[in-house]
Amino acid sequence: MQILINGIITGLSLALLSVAFATVYLPTRVFYLALGAVYTLVPFIALACLQCSMPFYIAMLAAILTGTVLSLGCEFFNHQILEAKRASSGAHLISSLGIYIVVTQMAAICWGNETKVLRTGLDNVQHLSSVILTQTQEISFVIASSLLVAYYVWLCRSKVGLLFRAMADNPAEFALRGHNLHAMRMTSFGVSGFLCSVSSLLVAYDIGFDAHGGLSSILLAVVAVIVGGRQSFAGPLAGAIILGVVRCLIVWWLSAQWAEAFTFGILALVLLVRPDGLLGCRFRLEAAA
Repeated sequence: MQILINGIITGLSLALLSVAFATVYLPTRVFYLALGAVYTLVPFIALACLQCSMPFYIAMLAAILTGTVLSLGCEFFNHQILEAKRASSGAHLISSLGIYIVVTQMAAICWGNETKVLRTGLDNVQHLSSVILTQTQEISFVIASSLLVAYYVWLCRSKVGLLFRAMADNPAEFALRGHNLHAMRMTSFGVSGFLCSVSSLLVAYDIGFDAHGGLSSILLAVVAVIVGGRQSFAGPLAGAIILGVVRCLIVWWLSAQWAEAFTFGILALVLLVRPDGLLGCRFRLEAAA
C-alpha cells in the first residue's frame, strides 16, 4: 500500500507536466521541448525571491507567473512566427530545443550546477495506519489533484474548453468557422506554462532541483503522453499514474538505476501492442489527415 500511495502521488505531479505538454501538442502539434526551460527556470525564480526575503507564497506566485509568461513568450516570439511562415514540425522542434538550451545555460551561469532545495528543515511525517506520508506528499497530492480536476472541468464544461477541444480536433476548420486561432493558441501555451510551473515547484520543494533536469522530466512526460494515448486529453493522466506507480515499484524492488530502463521498456511495449496508447483510438484515414 505504501508503494502504491507513493506512486500515485509521484504520478500526479508527473500528470501535471504531461497534461501541460499535451495542452500544447494536441491543438498545435508543436513538440514543445521548450517546456523544459519553464520547468528548469521556475524553481530558480522562486529561490531568488525567497533569498530577497519575499513571503513564501508571494515567491511561489511570482515563479508561476514567470513560467506562464515565458511559455507565452515561446509562442509569441517563436512558434507563432514559424507557424505564419508555414514552417515544418521539425523547425518547431529544433527551435523549441534551442530555447531550452539557452534558458538552461543561462540558469546554470546565474545559479550554478549544484542541486538546490526550496524546503528548509526536516519534513513533518504522519502515520495513517500502515502508510507513512510526509507533509510535502500531502501538499503535492492536494494541489496536483485539485488542479487536474479543475483543468478537466474547464475542458469539459466551459465554453472556452469546448473551443479548445474543437481546435485540437481540427485547427483548420476551427479557423474557417471564424474563431480566433491565435488567441486559443496563446491560451494553450499559457495554461501549459502554468501547469508546468506548478509541477516543477512541487518536485523542487520535495526533492530539490538543478539547472539540467528539465529535459529528462519533459521526456518522461512525453512517454506518459504516448503510453496513455496522444490523441486524448485523458491519456496523459492515465499514463502518468501508471508510470509513477511502476517507477516506485522498480525503485523498491531493484534500484533507482533501473527506473529509466523500465520506463522506456514500457514505452516500447505499448508502441508494439497498442501504438495509439492505452486510451487512444484509431481514426479513419480521411479524419486523421
